[in-house]
Amino acid sequence: MHHGIGFSASFMKLLIKGNDEVAQYLESAGLHKWSRAHMDGRRYNVMTTNIAESINSALQFARMLPVVHLIDEIINLLVKWFSKRRDIALKCTSTLCPDFGEKKLRRRLECASRMNVVKLNHVEYNVVDGDMDGHVHLTNNTCSCRKFQLEQLPCKHVVAVCRFLKLNVYSMASRYYTRNTWLDAYSDTIYPVQPQELWVIPEDVQSRVVRPPNAKVMPGRRKKLRIPSQGEDIIRRKCSRCSGTGHNKSTCKNNVPLPNVGHIL
Repeated sequence: MHHGIGFSASFMKLLIKGNDEVAQYLESAGLHKWSRAHMDGRRYNVMTTNIAESINSALQFARMLPVVHLIDEIINLLVKWFSKRRDIALKCTSTLCPDFGEKKLRRRLECASRMNVVKLNHVEYNVVDGDMDGHVHLTNNTCSCRKFQLEQLPCKHVVAVCRFLKLNVYSMASRYYTRNTWLDAYSDTIYPVQPQELWVIPEDVQSRVVRPPNAKVMPGRRKKLRIPSQGEDIIRRKCSRCSGTGHNKSTCKNNVPLPNVGHIL
């Protein structure tokens, strides 16, 4: 369900298969909330929105530390990420980012070589691809398949028009796909915090008294696992030693009978 025509065809399959209740539920939830074809903004083919979950996973152990040490771990993690991604971007020799732009565009160049382009006027072209076809408007930067608008990367129809007019197809891609933008994203350097003895603290800051917030400490051990969203299935992993849940083989303390023996370990 990536774009206009494709979305309609996929959604129609639900109705044909008799999944009326599913289709009705998805419509009532709001098509713009879960499909790229109907959303208001641009997702650039990225479906993940909850970045907090990704950070939580990366800091699974560090978030149990005191806040000062947690901040140090976050800084160290960002330093490692920026350094690694900067090195990868520097080694890139293509115009667009290899995974998100260059590979896609090359595949579409191959598809476009087999398409027929019909000029309607000086800005509009009809591209015959043997399936849904595409109506390309160069001034508005649009295609009837809507993939060009959604991804901001030339679809196969726009690529075919560029080949027909001998235009540079890379010029039609959003700057966010380019190697230069990739380099700019990681151009800054993140420095670790110096030892406290070397800090230069202004007098007006030193004179302030900052007290901890009045927070109610709940009894019991702090929860380490996040609370699942409504409707989300909880994956319960089994121990490979005793087949129990809630732990793994390395932390298993249950007694396991030996095979063909009545004794217990």
